[in-house]
Amino acid sequence: MAAPMPTSTVGGRGLPEMSLNAHVPTVLITSCCATWHNTADEEGSLLTQQTCSNCGARFEDQQFCPDCGQWIDPLDETHFEEFTLGDSPPLDDDEPLTAVQAATPIPQLVNCPSCGAANPTHNRHCEECGARITQGPLPVAPQPMIRTTAGARALAVILGVVAVVAVLAFAWNAIFGGGDEPPPDETTTTSTSQVAASPQQYMPISVNCSSTLEVAADRFACDNLIDGTDRYWNDQSAQGRDAFIEFTFAEPIAIEQIVFKNVVDDDAFKKNYRVKGFEIVTDDLPDRPFIDQLDDDNRSQLILLATLRTRQLTFRVTSTYAAEAVTGETPFNELAIDEFEFYGRPAG
Repeated sequence: MAAPMPTSTVGGRGLPEMSLNAHVPTVLITSCCATWHNTADEEGSLLTQQTCSNCGARFEDQQFCPDCGQWIDPLDETHFEEFTLGDSPPLDDDEPLTAVQAATPIPQLVNCPSCGAANPTHNRHCEECGARITQGPLPVAPQPMIRTTAGARALAVILGVVAVVAVLAFAWNAIFGGGDEPPPDETTTTSTSQVAASPQQYMPISVNCSSTLEVAADRFACDNLIDGTDRYWNDQSAQGRDAFIEFTFAEPIAIEQIVFKNVVDDDAFKKNYRVKGFEIVTDDLPDRPFIDQLDDDNRSQLILLATLRTRQLTFRVTSTYAAEAVTGETPFNELAIDEFEFYGRPAG
């Protein structure tokens, strides 16, 4: 015969105490509004008995008392009777592990540097105190894309247009632009083998030479220097020594260019003396002579000037290229020049 089960009195009624060895467990639960009594019925199902704290009525699994209508709070200040489980049976160190136990990985733990609690290694913060565990870098959100405003876009467009216009202007000036004119307050000249275009050609009203070879009816006369033909001037067998030519204009002009022409025929060019060094003096700038040198070439050569109000210009020969023998013929002793052309603007 089984020993009698110990009981405890709750609300004046005897109920079995909670025991690990009892056949029928009993759990006592109390709250502010009702008291719960968990018992097992004859078929073994667990029933929850409640006692209303207002009127004392007992009932099962209700949210409101069937007698007075008092609301029953199932969670407010609920107390459960403590119970403990027995210790697990000791493990035999010699007993081999099963396949499931061997395959189950042992979790790696790390201690919190703040409170010492054990945490999984993948935790960044302690589960107990929230302190930082790992010292690795925290994930950082990517930088937001830079977004330009309407004003910035408009400024970029304007700067782009200005840059394009500047490049086009530079290219246009490099292809079609001309050089600046020399300042009118000083005489600057340069000789070259190319003839440059000039504003306007001026013809002298007279020309006077240091000497002239007087043969064959003015064939080598001084006037040949400004007649626009292929007839040329020769000095009087002086080989160009102390030779000079004076030109006079009808009105003052600002001379910018002089085109100097040697004899065009190759044989006549070589057999005569040719101008090498020269000096130009004008009546408006008498103390500022220009000294330069010509190439030994029978092509037209350009001399650049910048006079102010010139009515008379003197061309002086300071050195010459020697005459040469051609096909065994004896060279001449005369200096030969074919033509002078003057270009400029009316004097201001």
